[in-house]
Amino acid sequence: MTKAAPLGERRTIRGHGIDLSVSVAGSGPLVVLMHGWPEQSLSWRHQVPALVAAGYQVATPDMRGYGLSGKPEDPEAYTLNIVAQDMGAVAAALGAQRWVAVGHDWGAIAAWRCALFHPERVAAVFGMSVPHTAPPPMKLMALIDALFPDRFFYIRYFQQVGVGEAELTAADTAAALKQIFYGGGGEGMRAGAIRPTPRDAKLLESWGVAPPGELPFLPNAELARYAAAFNAGGWRGPLNWYRNFDRNAADARALGDSVIHQPAAFLAGEFEPVLMFWPGQLENMRAHLADLRMEVRPAGVGHWIQQEAPEETNAALLQFLSSVRHIL
Repeated sequence: MTKAAPLGERRTIRGHGIDLSVSVAGSGPLVVLMHGWPEQSLSWRHQVPALVAAGYQVATPDMRGYGLSGKPEDPEAYTLNIVAQDMGAVAAALGAQRWVAVGHDWGAIAAWRCALFHPERVAAVFGMSVPHTAPPPMKLMALIDALFPDRFFYIRYFQQVGVGEAELTAADTAAALKQIFYGGGGEGMRAGAIRPTPRDAKLLESWGVAPPGELPFLPNAELARYAAAFNAGGWRGPLNWYRNFDRNAADARALGDSVIHQPAAFLAGEFEPVLMFWPGQLENMRAHLADLRMEVRPAGVGHWIQQEAPEETNAALLQFLSSVRHIL
């Protein structure tokens, strides 16, 4: 085992058919932090020290397909039910009977699914940027085609295996990541960096180039660590998460009505692009969270909320955890 400051001690834990690389720090009730795309466990670098100082054990996995964790080639190995089993395995390996699921972006979607898949083990759930929703009445690609018939939309672009991978592999990784992080951040959103492009455009053609200099929330040293992880692990696994919408919807219906009964919280920036995709997302979330205790929208913040607004994120997360600690 090796040290991976500031996230903790790096451990290998057997997930659902793959090995997961998980950083573990602190002691106390378990909080599992799940990152999204295109990030790494490094995205939680501001949260781990604060949670450890508050008396929690924190597990920060490289999600399947990322970092040092296993990277199956088959897209079907990335369904949310499988990811929920990964996270349940992490908690079990750490001896936690009950735990809190926390996630951002795809990690938020995974955290919501963990609450449904492990209703007795996940004591509470905290999602960032992507709200919980019930499966849509129509297939997601049909909905996207109806809403964006002639316009590029990245989720549709990622459906064909190999297309997104080829573009991102051919690009300078650090420059491409900087472009994506800038475009989805508060500054980029205010500047209109995610711009309308024709349906047959490529991903990076739809995102404005980042200005010179470091991003204020992602210094070049951290950006280089992100880039190194993607250069080593490739893009196939991370993009496979986008290739299971119909399977995930069917699995959600099989689990019930999609109502999460555990205490829940939601955090999203004022300029969260996901909430601009189509209307009604927050209303759908509120209807399917039976115990929504907190909904926070920090001003001026875009998609990368735990990195853009670490103090606000930590304050909200610690407040929520304090409210549920007695049930952990």
